[in-house]
Amino acid sequence: MDPTRTLAALAALTLLALAHAHTDAILELTDEQYYEMPRLFALDEWAGCRAARGVYCVGSFELSPERRPHALYDVMQRYSANWVDNFNHTRLHRGLCLPRSCASHAPPAPHVPRAQHYAAWFEACVNASMSAAYNLSAQLSRLEYCAGAGAEDDVTPLSASQRGFAGFVAALLALAALSTALDLTLSDHAKKGAEWTLAWSVPACWRALHAPPPRSARTDLASFDGLRVLTMLVVIVEHVCWITTHTYLTDTRIYEEIRGGVDVVLMTNSTLVVQIFFIMSSFLLAHKLLQQRRRGENVPPVATFVSTMINRIIRLSPSYWVVVWFAASWWERLGRGPMWAPLVASEAAVCRRKWWTHLLYLNNILYADDKCLIQTWYLAADLQLYALCLLLTLLLWRWRRAALLVLTALLLAALALLFTLAYSWHLVPTLVMHSPESVRVSYSGDMSFNLLYQSPLGNLPGALAGLLLAHLHHALLDNDVQLPKYKVFSCVSVWSVLLAACWVGVSPRALGRGPPARLPAAALAALERPIFSLFTCAALLGAINGVPSWVRRCLSWRGWACWARLSFGALLLHMPINKALVAARLMTSQLDRQTAIAEWFGVAAVSYLAALPLALLVELPAQRLQRALQTRASPPRPARPPHAPPASKADL
Repeated sequence: MDPTRTLAALAALTLLALAHAHTDAILELTDEQYYEMPRLFALDEWAGCRAARGVYCVGSFELSPERRPHALYDVMQRYSANWVDNFNHTRLHRGLCLPRSCASHAPPAPHVPRAQHYAAWFEACVNASMSAAYNLSAQLSRLEYCAGAGAEDDVTPLSASQRGFAGFVAALLALAALSTALDLTLSDHAKKGAEWTLAWSVPACWRALHAPPPRSARTDLASFDGLRVLTMLVVIVEHVCWITTHTYLTDTRIYEEIRGGVDVVLMTNSTLVVQIFFIMSSFLLAHKLLQQRRRGENVPPVATFVSTMINRIIRLSPSYWVVVWFAASWWERLGRGPMWAPLVASEAAVCRRKWWTHLLYLNNILYADDKCLIQTWYLAADLQLYALCLLLTLLLWRWRRAALLVLTALLLAALALLFTLAYSWHLVPTLVMHSPESVRVSYSGDMSFNLLYQSPLGNLPGALAGLLLAHLHHALLDNDVQLPKYKVFSCVSVWSVLLAACWVGVSPRALGRGPPARLPAAALAALERPIFSLFTCAALLGAINGVPSWVRRCLSWRGWACWARLSFGALLLHMPINKALVAARLMTSQLDRQTAIAEWFGVAAVSYLAALPLALLVELPAQRLQRALQTRASPPRPARPPHAPPASKADL
């Protein structure tokens, strides 16, 4: 069975199945109708409330009509029924200074605990304003906090975790200073045999950061660095908008109107590019092992599996665990504002509860609804799929021709399973999953996010596509096939870049507007990642085999190498940096195209700058220390006999 034809047929089914389930949703409102509805988000002055020793409360309210019929409430319900594009307009979010805004609604002297008294006061105030202006009742559904006078000025003592993290940072700086001094003062002879003492040398780590990437004659991987950086930038811009959606917006009309724009659909659905990371990860893993096979090296399966997984864990863990420790300890102490507790302090509390799931790389499976550094689901899924891909590569070691058939069959089986699950459990594709209300609650209880987006099963097609790419590339090398000579393939490979971008921006439009029907939603949910991966692999196959194109030349620029090495730190740090900046705002946030672009550049620049000390003090020293210890522990390799032929360039 031809996998390309199968994927094309399933894609055609998705594009043709445009029928929508019956819904009474209103898809369009005039500006006059829209602004008749109560404003969704509002914040009182926070600094002034604290200065006046007032009580500041933040929470959400469910609206209901005081009497029926209620024409405005019916419009609000029907407009909110388009949950794919719109907020729930029957749910308000308020941050109020009770003495200033609600003095006339203060309940009698409290005979209940102070927290309940403030909550009742808060609810009475909002309810009175909604009743007077709209004949609507407001019931407090979620109280984020009520902070009394001076509550945030109290200096809480440092916890054991915070003191430990501060000591850890001090130790890192001391190690860097000592190691740097030794590196600058010791002779080259004295350094031999003591490389482990130089692991934290800042000049040495700086040189490693800027070292030119290795080159190969028959496998051109230069474009991987540029692709890694550009993919990271795409992830950052999507997360900039994602985090702003969590806070209180100044004008929700702008947000809801632009969601249907081609550029916004492309940006919102751009999280599909994470598949590129899975593809590159599995490809590089298999490529390294298949190179050893082509050179005739002995690869013991069990020892190779264990050593490769240990190296992968050491590559990822030091920086990852340091950032999780920071988030669980010091993050919430570094700012304040009306939205600081709901956005930062609450997530830091989750990190303190489930930090151990991050150490085990199971945070995407265990307590999946509790999000601590939500972007780190990728690291857990990547390590899980990395182990699976390593196992598959070792199992298929001796069967060169059968490997392509087996991997293709596994890919098709994964597609069938994903479609079955998506249809049975009403799962939705990426753009639909990123609906405003789902984003606001960080996809809590969302099976589409937990099963399709962050689980190893949902990302299995991308990992398998990377394995297929590696095995196909080595099959071409074994048969000495020169792909640049084939004009048809060269054209397909170059155009696959544009086709992948078009698929990201156009495929969700097959569902039409509003809540999607079950069958097309399930089909797109199962197919969007594999089809994007197919286009990506076609483009990469051409790039690594030297098919000329302007995209390949751009991505192969040598200057990408340093930024590519910092991209891992940027992945870890951009979310806490961005969330801290948003949570510290003293007023509602604007989210439109211009604001998103400006904040994208700012967050990306700060994230890569912050990734530099993380790389120089944690990531690179850990790798250098591992190599130094392995060198001391491993016996020297025997010299190559004079009659042994040298390795050919094609094997490098």
